[in-house]
Amino acid sequence: MNVKKQNFFTKSGTKILIQSEWNGDAESIFLKNRNLENIDREKFFEPKISDLHDPFLMPDMRPAVKRILEAIDRNERIVVFGDYDVDGVSATALVVRFFANELGAQISYRLPHRAKDGYGLKEYFFDELAEKNVKLVITVDCGTRDIQPIRHAKKLGIDVIVTDHHAVPDEIPTEVIGILNPKRADKNYPFPNLAGAGVALKLIHAILLSEPKFAGKIEQILTKYIDFASLGTVSDCMPLVDENRVITTLGLKQMKNSESAGLRKYLEGHENIEGNADIIGFQIGPRINASGRMDTPITALRWLLASENRCDEFLEEIEKLNTDRREVVENFTKTALENVELDKPVLFFLDKNLEHGLIGLVAGKLTESYNRVSIVLCEHHEADGSISYVASCRAPEWCNIMEILDDSKDFLIRYGGHKQAAGFSVSPENFETIQLRMIAKFYEMYGTGELPARTIRVESILPPHEATLQLLESIEKFRPFGIGNPKPFWLFDEVEITEVQTLGSEKKHIKIFTKQHPSLPIIMWNGAEHEEFQIGRNISLIVWLDKNIWNEKISLQAFIKEICYKE
Repeated sequence: MNVKKQNFFTKSGTKILIQSEWNGDAESIFLKNRNLENIDREKFFEPKISDLHDPFLMPDMRPAVKRILEAIDRNERIVVFGDYDVDGVSATALVVRFFANELGAQISYRLPHRAKDGYGLKEYFFDELAEKNVKLVITVDCGTRDIQPIRHAKKLGIDVIVTDHHAVPDEIPTEVIGILNPKRADKNYPFPNLAGAGVALKLIHAILLSEPKFAGKIEQILTKYIDFASLGTVSDCMPLVDENRVITTLGLKQMKNSESAGLRKYLEGHENIEGNADIIGFQIGPRINASGRMDTPITALRWLLASENRCDEFLEEIEKLNTDRREVVENFTKTALENVELDKPVLFFLDKNLEHGLIGLVAGKLTESYNRVSIVLCEHHEADGSISYVASCRAPEWCNIMEILDDSKDFLIRYGGHKQAAGFSVSPENFETIQLRMIAKFYEMYGTGELPARTIRVESILPPHEATLQLLESIEKFRPFGIGNPKPFWLFDEVEITEVQTLGSEKKHIKIFTKQHPSLPIIMWNGAEHEEFQIGRNISLIVWLDKNIWNEKISLQAFIKEICYKE
């Protein structure tokens, strides 16, 4: 079979990319499809703390550690300044717990309010901290672009250590103890794709290596805090390779024994946590984010830091915020989908009533629906009383939104972010200008023809009889799945339906059996609406495989992602 001659697509026009021919060896197919054929397999399949890179390869790490240890010796007040998303909150929790528990530091924290303060450092934060005699501020997940606020801190006698992972501009703050950012072009840290919480983990690793009292206990102590780093790594959509694979794999193992009583109690009764990054991406992460999107991130941070007898009250509040968030986002997304101009390659949607904390979610829904750059804006009152528009940007994997923003930087109040997720602020009078500039830059970069088609990557066309528990065991060795190591999908080509069942009280779901694998149940959630599910009909399916555990017996089942067709 020559996979290049097989053209599959979904009803919506999404193209199916078949990456390899089936050869009976799932492991070799996975490694090839992920460009991992030359990796150290022991490190990949059995990651350990010792697989982390030397933290002193990070730029400015030595002066940062030196200043921290001086602050500890002098009993100076230290503040961790974080961000309002999962990465910023989890990184703050990590550093605060480590400094308090292991160093006995006089440590506290400050998180910005998404709507009132916006992203990053501000001069008034340092004015407040100076009044409280704070001598050292450690940022997590922010600070690389904040030249003026850091200059102001220096004038107030406050030293600043920046730990961050966002894109590095041409000019960075100089009046700092250090800027710990793996993306710095003037240095060559081996792995540039750490999350903010991952950079925070590198900082505590370096401190442990620098203090003789921790000799022989470094791996044990790092393991205690690595689950906090895994929260930020998965939630910020970092590629789960290299150090991030170590952090996420070991973080998920640690989570049921977490230093956070809130995490431990939330996970009581949960099975299949180890290797399951979805529990962060779809359960824990959205709850932490809801706190910062709908109210204040302090609630989520307090949940992570709370004692056994207080964590439930914070979780109850977070659950309510998360429920409210889902409802509001659904309503605004519906409006956005109906009102964006689809004849343009960059979609803009401005709603002055939209909450600042929700614009990123709506932008993400637009990009997911239309496979285009999406920019969603709301109105914001600046500290000087002026009005600005605050934007959240999302881009498909084929597009670099930061390059588009760089071209418009002279018309923006501030901006920053990553290749596929970024944000900016703009004055209303410059809004039309930047729309024209961004569209023009998009055409310059990607042309004026058809946009790249949406694709679904499948590992291979899998003969249905090859779907076995043994194959699933080979698949599970590659967990945790995520960006850079995607969850595997397979294509069942032209299977004949022999039985159809409806599931659920409302009979919305479908379970089918096929002639090619009579004992394999194949399930599609909300699949009852599809007329293709008829006995005797041949059908091609994109599926993923999973275990079914019932009465202590393990069996294989498949779930349908898409029905597909051949040209």
